[in-house]
Amino acid sequence: MPDAQIYIEKRRHKRVDKKVTVTYKVVSMPSEIEKIKSAAEKNETQTANISVGGIQLIDEAGLSPEQILRIELKLESIKSNIVTFAEVKWSAKDDNIKKYRTGIEFLVLKDEDKKMIEEIVG
Repeated sequence: MPDAQIYIEKRRHKRVDKKVTVTYKVVSMPSEIEKIKSAAEKNETQTANISVGGIQLIDEAGLSPEQILRIELKLESIKSNIVTFAEVKWSAKDDNIKKYRTGIEFLVLKDEDKKMIEEIVG
């Protein structure tokens, strides 16, 4: 009998395809956070999908694994943004869309922000 490969879902959280506007800054070192908040270039892009564990960004530029980002999620359903910190887990060029797909894991998420994302995910 031939060996068969079985796909096992490794994600801990349900993920849905959803476009959400995201603004992010790359944070180099925790001691520089205040300086970076005021001086760092902000990049705006869209998500490909979202879960309470993280998001996948679609962007012109690739990011490096282990970079820490300050993320602002602009959700249509609420008037204020979700602001949190996240870590880049992977980034790869998608030749079909000629942009980078980047997996981002939330490092911290307030309970009320988590609930808002859970409402989107369903």
